[in-house]
Amino acid sequence: MQIKGDYTVPAPRERVWEYFTDAALLQQCIPGCEALVPIGDDTYEATLRVGVASIKGIYKGTVKLENQQPPSAYRLVVQGKSKIGFLNGLGDFTLEESQENQTTIHLSGELKIGGKLARVGQRVIGGAARMMMRQFFKAVVKLAESEAST
Repeated sequence: MQIKGDYTVPAPRERVWEYFTDAALLQQCIPGCEALVPIGDDTYEATLRVGVASIKGIYKGTVKLENQQPPSAYRLVVQGKSKIGFLNGLGDFTLEESQENQTTIHLSGELKIGGKLARVGQRVIGGAARMMMRQFFKAVVKLAESEAST
């Protein structure tokens, strides 16, 4: 399944880069992320609680940052397994300073799922993936706004 989107964050590009490359900040923003523990250079062990329709599970796996070009681009690679299946994804993020103190993020990626979760259907999975992306970027915007107000 292809994933695409453009999102705007009210913060300078360098700060948004920090949000996307700092494990503690990433954990705050990733929906369902219960743990994000560094295990190597730009690689993290992740525990995610994911639910789509009536199928819910805890996925354990890795999150890795690749092809980093600070502060303008990187690739996020996610792999996870649970009792109900697997999910593998990658997303290419491009950060563009669109105005002063405003960054537009262009996201293009791919998500593969298997097991019980895949049986829900592409339409439902696509809707859930878009909802999780909106939640992620909403959390990033909230983080940026809270920093701007202090």
